[in-house]
Amino acid sequence: MRTILVSCMAVLVNACSSSVNEDPFIGTFESESRANFGSGTPGEWRIEVVYLRDRGKYEAALYRKGTLIGKNYLVYCSEDKEDYLRQRPPGHAEVLCADDGSKFLHGFLSYAENGINVTVIKPKYFKDPSLVEKEGLKPGDPSLFEQRRYKAKYYAHAQWAFYGFRKVAP
Repeated sequence: MRTILVSCMAVLVNACSSSVNEDPFIGTFESESRANFGSGTPGEWRIEVVYLRDRGKYEAALYRKGTLIGKNYLVYCSEDKEDYLRQRPPGHAEVLCADDGSKFLHGFLSYAENGINVTVIKPKYFKDPSLVEKEGLKPGDPSLFEQRRYKAKYYAHAQWAFYGFRKVAP
């Protein structure tokens, strides 16, 4: 009898945990390092996301350095709501947006299976802007930029910035 009870409990726990693990947005996320498109300090930003079954939406709490910045109700929205996903490497992507469409014109929390590509200024021009003129280039010239690939799977808008995040708890 004891073995059967323990086995049933193990099956129940596995069934519950697998359903939670299937949803990429439920959990706690912390900002990545700057090298992986994160904030200046890894973990400076934290997002806690829960699914509210009775409302059919998510609730996300955004923290900076441990201080609650605010909460949002989120719903699935089109990938087109997030510009950073437009040039991503092939792979599965999903986006959660504020359920009040007028609040934000972009997604809030995004999942990109294979990360994102971002156009950035080449490091030599960033370190020494005078090179632009010395090399006869004009601002906006395509040769000033390069594509950089970031491998974080999660990205979010944290106030007016956009950072890479990692999932730290289911």
